[in-house]
Amino acid sequence: MRASRTSRTGRGAKRRVPALLAAGALLALTLCTPVSAAPAPAPAAPAVTPLRTGDAAAPPANLTAKDWVVADADSGAILAASHLHDRDMPASTMKILTALTILPSLPPDQVVTVGPDSSQVDGTKVGLVPGVGYSVRDLATAMLISSGNDATVALVDADGGPAAVLARMNTLAGSLGAHDTVAGDPTGLDSPGQLTSVHDLAVLGRAAIHEPSVRPYLTVPRASLPGRGDQRFEIQNHNLLLNRYEGTIGVKNGYTVAAGATFVGAATRAGRTLVVALLRTAPEFDRDARALLDWGFAHGSQITPVGYLPDAATGLAAGAADAGPAGAAARTAPRADSLPAPKVDEHGGILHGIGPTTWIAVCLTVAALLLTIATRRLGRRTRRARAARAAAMRARFAAQDDGGVRPGRVERPPLSRERHPNRPGYRPDHQATDRRLGRTSTGRPIDRSTAPVRRPPVPAPAPAHPHPDPAGRGEAHTDELYYDLPREPPRERTYEEPRRRRS
Repeated sequence: MRASRTSRTGRGAKRRVPALLAAGALLALTLCTPVSAAPAPAPAAPAVTPLRTGDAAAPPANLTAKDWVVADADSGAILAASHLHDRDMPASTMKILTALTILPSLPPDQVVTVGPDSSQVDGTKVGLVPGVGYSVRDLATAMLISSGNDATVALVDADGGPAAVLARMNTLAGSLGAHDTVAGDPTGLDSPGQLTSVHDLAVLGRAAIHEPSVRPYLTVPRASLPGRGDQRFEIQNHNLLLNRYEGTIGVKNGYTVAAGATFVGAATRAGRTLVVALLRTAPEFDRDARALLDWGFAHGSQITPVGYLPDAATGLAAGAADAGPAGAAARTAPRADSLPAPKVDEHGGILHGIGPTTWIAVCLTVAALLLTIATRRLGRRTRRARAARAAAMRARFAAQDDGGVRPGRVERPPLSRERHPNRPGYRPDHQATDRRLGRTSTGRPIDRSTAPVRRPPVPAPAPAHPHPDPAGRGEAHTDELYYDLPREPPRERTYEEPRRRRS
């Protein structure tokens, strides 16, 4: 009864495997389907800032970025923009504000010992070794060219800790004129209430290329950092325009799943510097940046500005003055809970910017996880059922008292090996073969006069046949049986002359 119950359990587990796989496929399809949000209300003003009458060319179309701006970094003139002050998540472009806040107050040659919290931070890390001392120059390079969150945490710890640095960051953002920006995490990781706009990113990028303590790090293509002992490792710049677009001088890119791809870039040609800022763009952000920079350099002198960025030099001076304890107490950063949450627009909210490769990887991971779970459950149930059946059979055999004979089986005598020469283990009976061939085991012939005759026994000998033996072998012929009798001695033959033929 127990064995049958376990077998039914194993069959039930097998029937549940297709159901688990179907549920996993449905879950994967659900995750792979982009979230469609309700359509946003029509804006009161046009999305793209219109050009003035008489402008020579329109800004480039078919850009993947939801929000973008292109401006003159020297004069601050805004050449064109889309959703200039719409707030969204900045991702790692927030490190521009972090660098503007920290690096002016830290000597480049100061050695900072990396703590354990640096290696435990989420997101992109360059692989700093806890307990090893790094210069501020190395940490700033890792933060700005490779977006290392571990290097950012080390710099923040060396400059007073996260709370003090965040207060100074929000103070500096306000003094620069970036009033749409609220800093919630110095690394740029998604944080409640952390927002910015393309206007503010252009302001921060313009300030970075004019700040002597920040600009040298923006164009470093690669660098080498110390590791354990005498080992060193190399990091590279993540800016796709660097060394690929003429005149590139920075600045910083970013990406998170919730924010999508973000970018702040700048380039110089013929003595003119342009800055671009992108929010919610594709991971290949260099396409939009190239298009905007090419358009700005080609038609910038013919375009009437639609606005101006705040003066970066004045903002930096004011921010430095407000960075002290008195300035920080005088100006309070905006509260994160008083700001609107990031909008879920027609781009799909947090699912926007995720490419097909990411979705395929997520679907395959979910399917593999469900298949692994189903296989393990089935294997576990099968092993339990097999163990239960084996225990039941052992208990059943132990309850028998008939000398170990299994119930339900009839003991049969072994079959003759002479009748089955093809069976495994067959050994021919050489003595029987020798007897059939008329010889002994030593090869000598058998005396048939004394040799035993293997004939069926008869109650009495039958009378001899009246006719003599025609073959002359000395054997009597009967109607029923043949008996082996001793042979008669051969008769002596006399010589007879051959008869002559008549001629």
